[in-house]
Amino acid sequence: MLNRAQPFETRILHRVAEAVEAGAVSTDLLTDLHAAIAQARERPPEEQHALPLMELAEQFQLPVDRLTELLATLEAQPRVTREMLLRRFVEACLAQQRDAYEADHHGGDDG
Repeated sequence: MLNRAQPFETRILHRVAEAVEAGAVSTDLLTDLHAAIAQARERPPEEQHALPLMELAEQFQLPVDRLTELLATLEAQPRVTREMLLRRFVEACLAQQRDAYEADHHGGDDG
């Protein structure tokens, strides 16, 4: 069980590590996540959100302005609601990674 008092980065790293240990996702996902967090910390504060925002907008095929509005709505939510939505987002991303990993390593077969 994840400790809700931990920073989000710590919790997401822990959750991905659990998925790696279970063999549900590639170890590359955890390595890439560590690298992305380290890169984000090295950026000047004004650039820390711009690049990930553009990457998310591209991934979800949304205009940056629309994604900015959606994220502002998320930020305006009470902390408990925001945390719940972030956990759901992380779990959905992990499910997508699991499916891709399964298809790559097991041909997508169920048996």
